[in-house]
Amino acid sequence: MHFSMQSLDGPEHRRQRAIVSRAFTPRMVRRLEEQARVTIDACIDAVAAKGHCEFVTDLAAPVPLRLIADMIGLDFSHFDLFRRWSDATSNGGEGEAHAAAVQAMQSELEGYLREEAARRRVEPRDDLLSAVVAAERDGALDWGGEGSFEGFAKDDLVSFAQFILLAGNETTRNAISRGMLALAGNPDERKRLIAQPELLPLAADEILRWTTPVRVLRRTLLRDTELRGKKLRAGESTLLLYSSANRDEEVFADPYAFRVDRRPNEHLSFGIGPHYCLGANLARLEIEIVIGRLLARLPDLRPIPGAAVVEGRNPILATIEQMPVEFTPHR
Repeated sequence: MHFSMQSLDGPEHRRQRAIVSRAFTPRMVRRLEEQARVTIDACIDAVAAKGHCEFVTDLAAPVPLRLIADMIGLDFSHFDLFRRWSDATSNGGEGEAHAAAVQAMQSELEGYLREEAARRRVEPRDDLLSAVVAAERDGALDWGGEGSFEGFAKDDLVSFAQFILLAGNETTRNAISRGMLALAGNPDERKRLIAQPELLPLAADEILRWTTPVRVLRRTLLRDTELRGKKLRAGESTLLLYSSANRDEEVFADPYAFRVDRRPNEHLSFGIGPHYCLGANLARLEIEIVIGRLLARLPDLRPIPGAAVVEGRNPILATIEQMPVEFTPHR
């Protein structure tokens, strides 16, 4: 897909970001809070009596994917397609069979998105897909005054929806999965969080720092500069190692300790500057709610001893594909 706000700067970045930003205001995020609670409670209800489940699929993935699909305006009955496509795109794979399967899912998703876009042209709704359709139709999306700008090119519409669908769910579900791993590996911090649920907002940021869902991104230098005695030239590529920055001893006290009450916590998991993550408020909310409900309802949830935690082969995203867990069953 060629639509990607992370690869753009200046006016083009601001144009595309302005469309997406409508869905990530604090008011809109608050509206999704109840949906998040209902979704995770339903997921817990579905596995509680068994005493075990596959954490990623059953508990970590549904809330982020459900909420981002709702914001775009996609029917959640297609959840399995969204999940399979997201998994295949972010976790990678090899061989002709894998490539063919990914292409089939891509074609199916593109067909569905085009159908939904056609519906929005006739009956627009209060969702992101309708906003992009309006930009495509009118050639301008006017938020008033000097904020007016040209809309998306026709080929961008499907790529836009795919980018938001991937960016809005993959990173958060991996933060939730790795956050539960961190809590299992730090039982004292887990007990503290269970006893003091008011610490959940701080714990969410510590989970984001600790897990760093986006490990690295590449940028191109626009001018000559110097960093720590190293001369960097305009046009050179640089890698922003967020996972390293989030362990910086000059910024964080005891950076290799997981602390649910860490404050201040100036992590860079959402980036910085013009590219600061639009979904930061939503991601924090989802982590707080999912982790909070899991600790309240399945307080002894833990990885199954001896069972492998399967990580995805993605150099950019800190993905987890499978994490078998167990807990005391109850009805």
